[in-house]
Amino acid sequence: MSLIPALRPTLGVIDSGVPPGTALARFHSPGGADAEDRLGHGRAILATLGHYLPLSRLGIALYKLFDARLTADAASLAAAFEWQAEAPPAWLLCSLGLPRADERLQAAVARLQAAGTRIVAASPRFGPPVYPATWSGVMAVSGAAGLIPGPPQRGRDGRWYACVWGAREAPIAGDAWQPWHQGPPTAGTPPPLGGASFAAAHALGYWLAESVTAPVGEAVAVATGSTGQSG
Repeated sequence: MSLIPALRPTLGVIDSGVPPGTALARFHSPGGADAEDRLGHGRAILATLGHYLPLSRLGIALYKLFDARLTADAASLAAAFEWQAEAPPAWLLCSLGLPRADERLQAAVARLQAAGTRIVAASPRFGPPVYPATWSGVMAVSGAAGLIPGPPQRGRDGRWYACVWGAREAPIAGDAWQPWHQGPPTAGTPPPLGGASFAAAHALGYWLAESVTAPVGEAVAVATGSTGQSG
């Protein structure tokens, strides 16, 4: 099922779903499932974005790529990008990557970029390149364990680096222990989630917060690296 908005969505998300009650501007599930996340990854991604700004300020377009497990093939990921390109969002978060380039996916990426969508994609810090993060114009983000939430840092390799840990869901901001806090977690706290997908969410959350508060063009300058920041 799909919900088509009257206005361009602010944020496109390709993931496993959202918490119950999350308002969506657009939604599609190739398997016909509802938008609720039963795997936990999408909820953690949104909690990480929510560390930087209220998600109610965003028009979210969700393509529910993961339903039973956190894996997808090239055709499935390309279909997700093609759906997002039907109503290109201002920003698109891709928390996964393919080990090999795919022509169909590359065409969808190019279509979104031509429409002005800024694509933020997870890029593992070590190992071979992944796609779409490797392609020109895509904002590739890797995790760095020493970074806390805040401005992502531009590396000499051209990638961005951000906090590697996913945020904990909490009814009140700051109410739950977070992996980047000093000291041990409280008893019973589950193991922290981490990885490049959460680094991408941290970077995007910062850029989104900047984009809704900064003068027009200033947040884009930060995201494209024209400020000269390095790490």
